Amino acid sequence: MKMTKLFPRTRYGEVGATTAAHALLLKAGFIKQLAVGSYILLPLGFRVWQNVQRIVWDEMEEKGVQNLQVPIMQPKELWVKSGRWQKYQDAKTMFQTTERHSGAVFGLAPTAEEPLTWLAGESQLSHKDLPLSWHQIGWKFRDEKRPRHGLLRCREFDMSDGYSFDKDEVGMRTSFEMFREIYRCIFHKVGLRDCIYVQADSGAIGGKGSAEFMALSDEGGEDTLLTCSDCSYGANVDKAGSIVPEATRPADTSVALHLEYTPTARTVEELTGLFPGVDATRMVKTIIFTVDGELGEEKWYQVAVCIRGDLEVNEVKLLNALGAQSVSPAEPSVVRAVTGADVGFAGPIGLENVREILFDRSVEGLSNFLCGGNKSGYHYLDVVPGRDFTAPSRFYDLHRAVSGHTCPECKCSLLRESRGIEVGHIFMLQTGYSLSMGAMYRGEDGQAHPLWMGCYGIGTTRLVQAIAEQNRDEKGLIWPESVAPYLVEIVPLKYDDTHQQPLADALYAGLKARGTSVLLDDRAVSAGVKFKDADLIGCPWRVTIGRRAPESIVELWNRRTGEMVEMTIQEVLKKV
Repeated sequence: MKMTKLFPRTRYGEVGATTAAHALLLKAGFIKQLAVGSYILLPLGFRVWQNVQRIVWDEMEEKGVQNLQVPIMQPKELWVKSGRWQKYQDAKTMFQTTERHSGAVFGLAPTAEEPLTWLAGESQLSHKDLPLSWHQIGWKFRDEKRPRHGLLRCREFDMSDGYSFDKDEVGMRTSFEMFREIYRCIFHKVGLRDCIYVQADSGAIGGKGSAEFMALSDEGGEDTLLTCSDCSYGANVDKAGSIVPEATRPADTSVALHLEYTPTARTVEELTGLFPGVDATRMVKTIIFTVDGELGEEKWYQVAVCIRGDLEVNEVKLLNALGAQSVSPAEPSVVRAVTGADVGFAGPIGLENVREILFDRSVEGLSNFLCGGNKSGYHYLDVVPGRDFTAPSRFYDLHRAVSGHTCPECKCSLLRESRGIEVGHIFMLQTGYSLSMGAMYRGEDGQAHPLWMGCYGIGTTRLVQAIAEQNRDEKGLIWPESVAPYLVEIVPLKYDDTHQQPLADALYAGLKARGTSVLLDDRAVSAGVKFKDADLIGCPWRVTIGRRAPESIVELWNRRTGEMVEMTIQEVLKKV
């Protein structure tokens, strides 16, 4: 390609950019926003995306995964069978439409579990057909409430979807490990330098086990990760467990419960100031949540969570513990109706107007603590479970793990926080979809058995920006050779020069003849503009043709290292 033909000819602005890589992709002309959450992949961006896709296709086929393609418009009936139609409608993330001729309802698919589970069920599989793995790359649509960060959180995006079908749990786990290795190879080949594997929440996909591949990026990372400094433990903050520091004071059950007047103190900080001898680890916060549990007529109800004062509730963990559709802190009016007191004064003693009280593990063994009195302006001190209220029979992991907590796996080292971009998510679906949709196989015993499934996703468009986040500097992008829009950019300082033009054209033709992707800057602009644009676009190699053109000598620059070597064009052809 020649720069005089490349669209766009001039660099775009960075309006609306929220990360450094997002800004560079806009400015360098790789992407252009069409609408909120919707981007056009311009020619340079399209080439990077194609190279990413090629690597994904090749790795899948190398491991025997068979490629196919699934329609994005999918019939409502499949999603009703799986039990997810109403969930996605309630969440307002799936676009739906009605066919004018038949009245049939379709959804614009945010994922592909339903049609591929249906296909497996329709295929009359036997145990001899298993294991079976399928893969597609296709566009998806999710009506994100707050699209942001460029290609990282779009409404319309491209995804690689892998699916495995096995006859039992052992087979499913074997397939899961196969796809995990495929993903590791893919992320290495596309040039992600810092990519870690962490435990994750399964979210709307479901299943009993999932993990994410995270490209580390302090600036562009959209997710918070917690990893152990010594062992291999790592998890998304929504999933991460931890061992919290122990309370600082021993319990004394001989001290009687007493109610204190605290009209100006309702937060942990205010209470610490009012009672200097009671720090946050000796307090129990009671937070009222409203839950959407879809329990017949009583769809909405309230629960209370009791947690140590120095910790926060992880709402994703609470959602999973309840098996509910959504949870959110109750409105002040609801808190007053449930507890008889204003927000900040709730406590477990005498709390009856909730469906359930859940106790976080952080309060296990805690005694002589401070908590709300369920009366505005009052708190209890020296509360002893079992004496002052019924001791909990079960404790839950409901707290949000943070940097500095102890690793739950090795139980000795501290967790540290980092930021990451989710580039891959893999799930052990087990038999949830196959049972609900009737996807069975015939076993050696001649009987029908549910398929054990796994699913594996890579956001190929978001991967373009994730690669850019890790491969850039203050001048622009630095694409890895495997995904670069062009491997080489030729920059003659004066293309109309009698020596520079024939040399540039000869090198351009020679590289094309060898199958090397090459960009020739044939514009009539200054050398400074050409160098600035070359650094911005970020091709791995730049050939500068200047003062030594009469000797057929050029300069070969490495964009990543900045190393420059003078050589002939024949040597360049051999080198790159």
